[in-house]
Amino acid sequence: MDKKILLLATILTFTTPSLAGISEALMSLNYKQYSVALAEFQNLAEQGNVAALYYLGRMHQNGWGVQRNVPLAVNYFKAADESFYLPAATQLGKILLDNKDGVPTNPKRAINLLKKAALAGDTEAIFELGNAAVSGLGSNVNYNNASGFYLIAALKGDKKAQYQLGKLYLTGFGVTQDYQQALLWFTRSANQGYVRAQLELAHQLENNPKLKNLPAAYTWNSILAAYNSDELGMSAAQKRDQLALKLKPKDLAERQAAARAWAPKTPEQSVPEEERQKTLDPIIPDFNDPKTLQQILLQEGTLPQDATEFGLTNEMIDIAEATGDRLAITNAVQKAIKRDKKKAAAYYGDLLLKRFHDPEEAVKWYQTGAEAGDSYAQYQLARAYCEGWADAPDASRCYGWLLLNSETPDPVLNGVIQQALLTVRANATPDELDRGKKQAESFRQKEAHDEKEKKIWDFF
Repeated sequence: MDKKILLLATILTFTTPSLAGISEALMSLNYKQYSVALAEFQNLAEQGNVAALYYLGRMHQNGWGVQRNVPLAVNYFKAADESFYLPAATQLGKILLDNKDGVPTNPKRAINLLKKAALAGDTEAIFELGNAAVSGLGSNVNYNNASGFYLIAALKGDKKAQYQLGKLYLTGFGVTQDYQQALLWFTRSANQGYVRAQLELAHQLENNPKLKNLPAAYTWNSILAAYNSDELGMSAAQKRDQLALKLKPKDLAERQAAARAWAPKTPEQSVPEEERQKTLDPIIPDFNDPKTLQQILLQEGTLPQDATEFGLTNEMIDIAEATGDRLAITNAVQKAIKRDKKKAAAYYGDLLLKRFHDPEEAVKWYQTGAEAGDSYAQYQLARAYCEGWADAPDASRCYGWLLLNSETPDPVLNGVIQQALLTVRANATPDELDRGKKQAESFRQKEAHDEKEKKIWDFF
């Protein structure tokens, strides 16, 4: 049977990970020791570290310790993006929308890059897609889509998205006008220290008849005055003093205490956990609707998703790539699976395949997810056997896993799997198909037995 039976992308060229310290390089960058950081990242990049390519791009994009060179940054971002480093897709997308710094614009390519990173949970990419929808970059102006992108990013704690969502609720563009929702999202953004949101809140609380609250306006002007020593802070101090004359002594004392006690919140603290868990991401056409996701799956063979729900961070993955030590990732994924986050296994499989170029280990994790009943893991495991990722192609096992997953209720996977089944049936031998059927039936019987046994133990 044809090794490329499912007609999907080949694995990227294997690169040996560097043993140098990405964490030390990042620390140097954070402390603005740019010459040290540059040398560290260059050394890592020469040894094939993808994260280092991204940070070299950031340094040249922003002129951190080097002459600003956006075209060179683009080259670094392209190299990192090709190796599945999703933050690079965000920066590359932003540059290709800008029409600045000598880089030709490519709105269609830019939007696709931002969507790829956004589907993987990159809040900056989600926010930029909202901005693009508002400004009409890459398509027509669409406030409905913009409100959806801003909401997704806002729920993840992005302070700029929270502010923009508040503006939409204030004006009624893309959403039903709702002053209380506007106040809620302005406050969440302001509580993270976002000055534009603090200014908006102070203004609305003083001047908007629907939201007027002079004591609260006093508090925000006090905070602005305390945290800004420039003209903005002086203006806020004048406004604070004017408002103080309008407050009762008791209210003034309470608000002065509230301003002194205020401290910025983290993105995670800005939105209650229960709200993040209960609120479903809105379906946005041409982004995360089933038909679009199915096309992504057919073209790229992977559905990126936000790894934070599995306890993984970009930094953790960067360090694992640099050191070759994946124990922290493995432990986090195992804990996620115990919390019934079955999709964590398939995510790790994608990471191993695309980022770490370790197909044998990837297949093991797809197997873990597949046996736990995760549809995407079953599909990826079928692909692995059809295409021979870790060994010679095995049409019977490929067919067996596709059969097991052929009635999945997942609207994205269902169409892809039905097409894959037709392709396998047209290329596999009758004997291979027969063995696949028997393997699928054997697995179903084992599942039924395990479920029956579990119910017996649960009874006791």
